[in-house]
This record gives sequence, C-alpha cells and structure tokens, in this order.
Amino acid sequence: MKQKDTVLHETNCGVQCTEKLRMSVGGLVLFGLVTEVVLPVWTVQEAGVASQVACASRCSQHDACGGFQWNSSSCFLVVVASVPGAVNGAMTNAFRLNSYRTNYHLYEFPPPPGGIDPANALATCRNNSMDLVPYPVTLKDRASLSIRQTRRLFVDMIRASDGSYVTLSSGVPVPNTAIYGWMPGSPDGGIGRCIGMGGPDLLFFDFNCSYTTTNAGVICVYSTLQ
Repeated sequence: MKQKDTVLHETNCGVQCTEKLRMSVGGLVLFGLVTEVVLPVWTVQEAGVASQVACASRCSQHDACGGFQWNSSSCFLVVVASVPGAVNGAMTNAFRLNSYRTNYHLYEFPPPPGGIDPANALATCRNNSMDLVPYPVTLKDRASLSIRQTRRLFVDMIRASDGSYVTLSSGVPVPNTAIYGWMPGSPDGGIGRCIGMGGPDLLFFDFNCSYTTTNAGVICVYSTLQ
C-alpha cells in the first residue's frame, strides 16, 4: 500500500526546529527550519509543486539544492549562484537540508554574545559530541551552508607552515582543490593560518587563529553512521 505524504512536527527543539518530511517513495529526508537567515541566498522557483512536502522532495532530488522555502503556493529551492536561472534575494526563514557530505547532519549553534574564535568553535562542537563543520565538497553542501544565521562560519581547516592545508581538529591533509574561491582580501599572504567561509557565495577567507568575532557562528556536524 502506497504511503501518503505526511509532515511530522517535533516541538520544543531549541535553536533549530526540525521537521521530518516523509516522501511517498518511502525514504526519510530531514530538513531543519532555520530562522533569522542573515544573508541573501540564491534560489530557483519550481513550477507545478502542490505542497510543502512536494517542494522538499524536489529539493532532495536536485543535485545542487541545499534547502527550500514553501511560500503559500510557491516552491523556491536554495542553490548556488552557478545554477542556471538562480536569483539572489532575501529569505529570512528557510528549511535547510541537514544531510551534509553524505554521512553527516548539520547543527547550528547561536553565535555567543561576546564573539568566538576557531578554537572555541571547535571546543563547542566537541563538548556536544560533534565535530566542527568540514569544507563543502558538493554544490548541495555549499547551498545548505548558505542558509545560516551568521555572515561567516569557521571550518575545520588550517594552513600548515609549508603552505598546505590540514584539518584544524586532527591535522589530516586537505586537498588544495577544496578551496574553490577566496573572498576579497584573501589569502592574506599566508599570514592568517585559520580558514573560514562567508558571504552569500560562501567563499573562503583566512585570518589569525586568535581572531575573535561576533560575525561568525558555530556550525557542527555529527555522524549518521553508527
């Protein structure tokens, strides 16, 4: 018997409410409702979508969709700027695809009032049995990280003394090809060793590792593989 599309709500979920959207094909896709999105995002409007669940299904099937907004009767998929027909505009609330790099889920903590540095961002994740978000590897990953509550975020990456890149958490080598674009002013001659990402196009920037800012948030990941 074919199961009907349903939406299951979880209440009292703190910073980031999560809605489970069960598709008629039997799979389970998790989206988190992110409120107070601070930066414009790139979207494409999908025609012929009759419900919020159907909009979520379109997003999960799209190679470059990292989230969506269902606005009464319109479905907008959050994508990257390179997707044909993408339009940049403000979106204060959106459902973000929790799945990240295949086997991770995303969790965003609110930025602390006094600001935060990379070491404390890493510690925040670890203290909650999670890891600091790694660099995105797909267009979906990049689009999902564009839906966030802060202008910038720290990623698990640092520049080594020889100019190569490794993870901040464990020193594992990171391919140079992981950095697909720099924000204006970066890289700063190799002076800044820690790496973050920012702006609506989610470009990389480097900075001093002791740098504390109120413009960067803490996005963590936890493994979905047990």
